[in-house]
Amino acid sequence: MKKFDIELKWASVFTALSIAWVYFEKYLGYHDEFVNTQAIFSFWLLIPQALTYVLAIREKREKYYDGQITWQKAFISGVILSAIIGGLSPAAVYIMVEFVSPEYLSNVVEAKAAQGMPREGAEQIYNLNAMVIQAIFNNLASGVFFSAVIALIFRNKKV
Repeated sequence: MKKFDIELKWASVFTALSIAWVYFEKYLGYHDEFVNTQAIFSFWLLIPQALTYVLAIREKREKYYDGQITWQKAFISGVILSAIIGGLSPAAVYIMVEFVSPEYLSNVVEAKAAQGMPREGAEQIYNLNAMVIQAIFNNLASGVFFSAVIALIFRNKKV
């Protein structure tokens, strides 16, 4: 298990950061008053999430591989990080929806219905299960992308 300690640590940081971001969004009114623009605002979260991958892969290079890492090893480390984050996503979404901002989903459904979307359709899209699935796949997809790009930056050893 020591082999993945760095990835576990940074996946925990990533998850805590994501939960803190939801608090921030709620504080700024993106879960009620500005709920229609929440999706756009949430794209800013990609910056600290990408930084988390940078710090994780750099630490893996420096502490686990003694400063030398190939693109493949850096990429695999990032993919493992993505998989752990994906595994933590259901718990994080549950915390966000049930404890941090329990009114968020109903507010989104109401806003979409007010824009003309059928309420039943909005409820099928904006619910806990759909958010969990979306979080898992979004975190995996963005994580693999981040890993590939960041591995190019941190590689310093030829195969």
